[in-house]
Amino acid sequence: MSTFKFRNELCGHTSDVRSLCSPSAGVIVSASRDLSVRSWKLDEATPNAHQGKEYEKHENYVTTVIYAKPTEFFPRGLILTGSNDRLIRAFTDDQPEPIFILHGHTDTVCTLDSNDKGLILSGSWDSTAKLWNYDTSIGTLKRTGATIWAVLFLPTSQLHPDEYLVATGSSDSVVAIWRIPFDSLNPGSASFESSKPARILAGHTDCVRSLALLDSSRLISASNDGSLRCWSIASGTCLAEFYGHTNFVYSVAVDPGAQFIASSGEDRTVRVWTIPADGVGYVQQMECEQTLFLPCQTVWCVAITADGDIAVGCSDAKIRLFSRKAERQATGTALETYEAELASSKMAAGTLGEVDKHALPGVEALCVPGRNEGQVMVIREDAGVVCYQWSARESRWVKVGDVVGSIDDSATGSNRTLFEGREYDYVFTVDFDENAPPVKLPYNKTDDPWHVAQAFLFKHNLPQDYLDTVANYIIKNAGLDKSSLPSSVTGGFSDPFTGSGRYVPGGSSGHQSNASGANAADYFPAKECITLETTNVQVLLRKLVEFNSSASKPLPDRALQIIEKMSPEMPDHDALYLTQSILDAIAQWPAETAFPLFDLLRCLVRWSSASEAIFQPDAWACVSRVSGLQGLLESSTASEPPPTPAQVNCLLFTFRLMTNAIAIDGSRPDIIANVPASLPLIIRLASKFASLITGRRIDAFFDKKGHQVAVATLIFNLSTFAHLHQRNDNLVSILPALRGLPGLCTRMAISLLSYYGTEPGVVVRCPPEVPLRLLRALGTAIVTSIPETAEDGGDAVTKLKRTRLIGSAAAASAEEDPLAGWNRFRDVLGFWAKTAAVQPATRGCANALMECLSDSQL
Repeated sequence: MSTFKFRNELCGHTSDVRSLCSPSAGVIVSASRDLSVRSWKLDEATPNAHQGKEYEKHENYVTTVIYAKPTEFFPRGLILTGSNDRLIRAFTDDQPEPIFILHGHTDTVCTLDSNDKGLILSGSWDSTAKLWNYDTSIGTLKRTGATIWAVLFLPTSQLHPDEYLVATGSSDSVVAIWRIPFDSLNPGSASFESSKPARILAGHTDCVRSLALLDSSRLISASNDGSLRCWSIASGTCLAEFYGHTNFVYSVAVDPGAQFIASSGEDRTVRVWTIPADGVGYVQQMECEQTLFLPCQTVWCVAITADGDIAVGCSDAKIRLFSRKAERQATGTALETYEAELASSKMAAGTLGEVDKHALPGVEALCVPGRNEGQVMVIREDAGVVCYQWSARESRWVKVGDVVGSIDDSATGSNRTLFEGREYDYVFTVDFDENAPPVKLPYNKTDDPWHVAQAFLFKHNLPQDYLDTVANYIIKNAGLDKSSLPSSVTGGFSDPFTGSGRYVPGGSSGHQSNASGANAADYFPAKECITLETTNVQVLLRKLVEFNSSASKPLPDRALQIIEKMSPEMPDHDALYLTQSILDAIAQWPAETAFPLFDLLRCLVRWSSASEAIFQPDAWACVSRVSGLQGLLESSTASEPPPTPAQVNCLLFTFRLMTNAIAIDGSRPDIIANVPASLPLIIRLASKFASLITGRRIDAFFDKKGHQVAVATLIFNLSTFAHLHQRNDNLVSILPALRGLPGLCTRMAISLLSYYGTEPGVVVRCPPEVPLRLLRALGTAIVTSIPETAEDGGDAVTKLKRTRLIGSAAAASAEEDPLAGWNRFRDVLGFWAKTAAVQPATRGCANALMECLSDSQL
């Protein structure tokens, strides 16, 4: 595909150009924040253009403009505009005054579309999309709580020929597909309303800002997450992803000739993409074919004319045109003026994506021709860092801007490359197989390259032998200083999969210290518990209100009002009232809808009166039964029916509830005088919980990361509580089960760490905080059970006793030799200590734990 060159710029607006459309060859229409709408005439065979008609001033910013094709009633078609004044205006091309105005939206109208039947579709900040038959509202689609940024008519489905098919893109990150029956729009019938889309296309992680029809079976979406996606209209599956923009993407357009796609956004670029292949059985990763830098801060919109030129609406009030046709490309003074404007503009460092600060060339690099049209090169000049782009037609490098902000800013600032909704310092393109598409490898400078490499292999099902190659590729291309990498990567413990000195299961554990000097005191015994209290009250409330309306025992209105205002400063009496209301209702709520109630309870234990109410015997029995915890703990064999999916969901919040209760109630100042009801109850349950874990009856829920974190944190808190209070004779006399708690925590931590195994993929399947908390819990439990001694030879004796304790806890049965149990668990411990892909803190903790143990015969 030939490249686009600057054609012309259109001046006339006095503020941001927010929307463009091209009604016919040689004509474009623009809408601006200056309250105006203007038309422009473009010459067919020269770069020249001139202003046409200006349409009546709007009362507020004009946010969108489209062209509605000719119909029987309007044979010249219509120009339709939407504005911040909440109105939609319709113009004919030859009349400056609107021929009709549509009233109905209650907030800004930000998007419009029309079909060949003359119907109009509008989207608004008021969370609705409205369907209009010229000047009459005939239908409303609702996305409660979300701005509808984009609307699009889709081709009628052959399976549903009697329905209109439309799409909306909204601030809740989704594309929604809606079906509207023809007969629901008949004259005389009530206006059609729906809040339930036929299908949701989920994949974006931020607002969907623009939609475009690619062909009869596919549509394109653009998002604030920095990406574009291509979707199958019929199945709703994502067919292709487009990554290249480094900031919000505001607009996407498809060439009428189906040759390319263009997009624009906050990174001051227009990017040109090839059309994804149809019928491919995998998600295609599309490469940007050309990047056009603009001398403005924001590129709000992009449109493609009937003859394939690109029109761009900019934040500096100008419209800029680009063409692939030589006769329409600027020359002489016009081109020099534009290039000077572009060269004098400022460009944020993060806009450029991957830049190796250690390898920036000097001006001598400009003597070497570029490899291809549009190639971007960043160099160092005396005045600073400058960006150039190669012009093959003129065989020269064209300056496109001075780079402002440090190249290093990408590590800490916001100007970084967006990939799958997250910002990265680098997003590399890696091609392992000529028969498969390239894949993206995102990396942040603060990440361990080995851990990133391991996650990459696991995600793409690549051979483990590639680990060394991928990690070193990251190190080289990110310009990392090997001396600053964790010592376990560059020396000391080598990678367990790629070289000599590696860790081999069953081999010597080699209790050398980590080169970074693992210190047990940095990890255990733990001195403070962890709470799991983070929640989104408003999201929870919306779900609760939905379920409450059909509940046989609904929460009272006062309880809902308390939830709406819920905060850490909530009065104790409100917390108690809300807790009692939940406990009164929860027995009559099925597990399918009760999970918001459990989510609230795990937050309410922060208040002592609420916690006391929750852990009273009758109340707890109800909580335990509805959540499925009771059946889980009382099941004697793995053949017992597992919890239902709804109960598994409730179990997550029940585990978090117990975790928070140990952390909060266990640290109350009057714990001896007034022992919280939660403590004896949960400590008694610990033995059943240990049997559940050691009996491997956790498969029903332990594949879920949230559950893994909750269970690991519960064990950590139990171990920490036991350590903090083990020497408190008064409390031990009240809670005698406290004496055996360190041993139970030892068994549970060992069982879970062994459950994960030593396969490389566990590093990415397991949330990183889980092994760290289990290792810290284990270290805390064994130093609590067997403290240091001051006797001669005490250190060796202590290590031996601790190792025997672990061997006994790891043994498969009471009859098995503890040495066999220790040898098995030593392999597990060695895996977490030596595997370079493991997080440094976890490696450090595992090494510190090994330092506390003995390699002697048990």
